[in-house]
Amino acid sequence: MIRASFIFFLTFISTLSFGQNLYTEKFDNCKLSSFCLDCGAPKAEMSQTFNDELLRNLDSKSLKKINGDIEIQILIDSLGKPCLLSATNQTNVKLNKLNLQKAVNNSSFWKPAISEKIATQSSVSLLLTFDKGNLLVKRRIFDFTHNTNQKSVGTPEVKGTNPKSLSETWTVFTQQNSELPWDMTRAVVKDLDNNIWIGTDNGIVKIEDNKWVHFNSNNTIISSALYNKNETQSVRDIEVDKKNNKWFIIGWDVYKYDNEKWTKYDSTNSPINWARTIFVDNSNNVWFTSWDGIAKFDGKTWAVFNAKTSALPTDKVLSAFVDSKDRQWIGTFEGNVMIENQKTKMLNDKNSPLSKASITQMYEDKKGNLWFDLYNYNSSWTESGIYILKIDGSWDRIISKTPKMFSENSINYFLLDEDKNNLWLTLNNVGILKYDLTKKTWEIYTNENSNVPSVNIEKITKDKSGAIWAATFAGVIKLDTK
Repeated sequence: MIRASFIFFLTFISTLSFGQNLYTEKFDNCKLSSFCLDCGAPKAEMSQTFNDELLRNLDSKSLKKINGDIEIQILIDSLGKPCLLSATNQTNVKLNKLNLQKAVNNSSFWKPAISEKIATQSSVSLLLTFDKGNLLVKRRIFDFTHNTNQKSVGTPEVKGTNPKSLSETWTVFTQQNSELPWDMTRAVVKDLDNNIWIGTDNGIVKIEDNKWVHFNSNNTIISSALYNKNETQSVRDIEVDKKNNKWFIIGWDVYKYDNEKWTKYDSTNSPINWARTIFVDNSNNVWFTSWDGIAKFDGKTWAVFNAKTSALPTDKVLSAFVDSKDRQWIGTFEGNVMIENQKTKMLNDKNSPLSKASITQMYEDKKGNLWFDLYNYNSSWTESGIYILKIDGSWDRIISKTPKMFSENSINYFLLDEDKNNLWLTLNNVGILKYDLTKKTWEIYTNENSNVPSVNIEKITKDKSGAIWAATFAGVIKLDTK
């Protein structure tokens, strides 16, 4: 009953010119002039750090015991400033004790909604789900009958390279020109047979010899979307292990596909709880990062790495990596550690960049150099970017000529193409970047200077022909090989 009346009410009022409070518990201090309900093209977009900021700013004592859902309505003004308008609370903690209003109002600015090329005030609704100190944020979709596809294009926050100076071209796959089931995509990988796997917000695609095969909640055990049984939960990450098994984070659970059958791993049959990223090491162990530490699976047994078992500085883990020397590198919100011979070492040497920013991704090249994507979530972001720890122990850094390139726009993913000596980066709210390591030149591809369709690009992979594939919020792109 709640869902049915909620959807109907929102569908009805979405045509109104003046804003209303959607939920029973109302908050003041917002500048209440005319605003529309989740309108705009594009609609208001939250900052990448919103979830983390909200969790960090809520009352820590209340977070230890809170469970349940809170629906919130946030006013996003024409500058992008968020302000809590109304809420309905279905948890065991009162909102004033949780410090929700202050947490929302003090979070980073959003991108405001654009209506007729003008920034406008709009309200958005979010579902906050709390579970043992974890927070899952989902944006409400009001009218499912018209929700046939989703995409996000956006405006680049960094100017792209002059189109005449770009050396590459792209093929774009969307729901309109291919068998892609949904334009919103987050992950793409190549398996051991050179097949391409794409994870979308409504199903999975396998491309084999130009044939597209679909996997979704209708033909697998994958769960459907919470409020729409005709859609499949979002695929957040994909990896392929050494035996060519495919591993997926879908929703917040993990699925394994061994090319014949599917297996689901969640809190009922594993230590996995709200998995965020996947990493496969050289011994074919599969690692899953989460806000509850790391779960490691060797195919038979599970191991857990967290603040209690491995002396991590926090259970909020961003990344995990195992190098060729079997050293385990772990990036967290409160610093980085390395585990060697079962001994945990905090990486706090002031002369090392690892003491100043969190590891979000790593890679070991053929020479044994270690590549790091570092990001500082706290105060100064000047140490964010790509660093290389060389085999002689010295550090090198990839620097852009564009001021504050990596300090204001985080790197979502990087791929080192050692065959062509190119470094590829997906930069949040910008596009995809190519850095020629030989010439030391940058090329910035955005949706303004190329046919790259979105400023939101996530994972990258490289196929057998040398083509780069990237998952974007408005389709999948493939580099045209020459």
